Amino acid sequence: MKPGTVLISGASGGIGAATARAFADLGWQVLAGTRFPEKIPASGTIRPIRLDPASAQDRQALVELLAREFAGRLDVLVNNAGYAQSGALELLSEADWHHQMAVNLIAPALLTAALLPALRAAQGCIINVSSILGRTGFAWQGAYCASKFGLEGWSESLLLETQGQGVRVHLVEPGSTRSNFGRQMRMVDASASPYRVLAEKFAATRARLAQRAQAPERVAALIVRTATRPPAPFRQTIGRDARLTALLLRLLPAPAYLALSKALARRLFGLRAR
Repeated sequence: MKPGTVLISGASGGIGAATARAFADLGWQVLAGTRFPEKIPASGTIRPIRLDPASAQDRQALVELLAREFAGRLDVLVNNAGYAQSGALELLSEADWHHQMAVNLIAPALLTAALLPALRAAQGCIINVSSILGRTGFAWQGAYCASKFGLEGWSESLLLETQGQGVRVHLVEPGSTRSNFGRQMRMVDASASPYRVLAEKFAATRARLAQRAQAPERVAALIVRTATRPPAPFRQTIGRDARLTALLLRLLPAPAYLALSKALARRLFGLRAR
């Protein structure tokens, strides 16, 4: 695909910022969407724009911008914005659940729906940044896993319902990646609960994973390749932990994979076997 226009949500840091730079280096016009456009230095090919995908006003302003300045066309949409809400199920409030689903699942779906006419006009490409936790559960990450499972489900549905429209749909599933994502993770207060020890062990596990995390530029490179060098697989994992998990999911029968997951949880978090 020749250089065109790409919109990236959550472009102020981590994978989003690395992806913006990677596209810009190839001569693309980058619309770097973020709730804090002042955090992104403008350049000749990177244009910071205010975008909260959960905001109907921001989505409409973006549609109008594309119509006004880009002939109603968009070549690539990268749905990258999101966050992780961590905590045991019974410690999460109703507000925690609503916010996690609104940001990670509903907002990118609504943004994609608003931009589909522009993507069709350009015979464009949608890349949804999911997670390997969109395919497997993980202790203390139930709400996040649920939101990414949902993202993967509607991505598959979108792939099926846009057949014949000239729009490509892809999922990228990173494993642990160095960024502000982990530091900005919302943690529930478990200090006065039966999960206090689990919370401490989860924090220690996160710290160990962060030391081995891949650079966001690796994920960005995969996103750019997926957009610019069709054909590409619908679903792609990146990172050693993500690829190992995907391999085990593919090779092991479901009961064996679940038994392995339970054993890993017991080892990491000191949980009791049942």
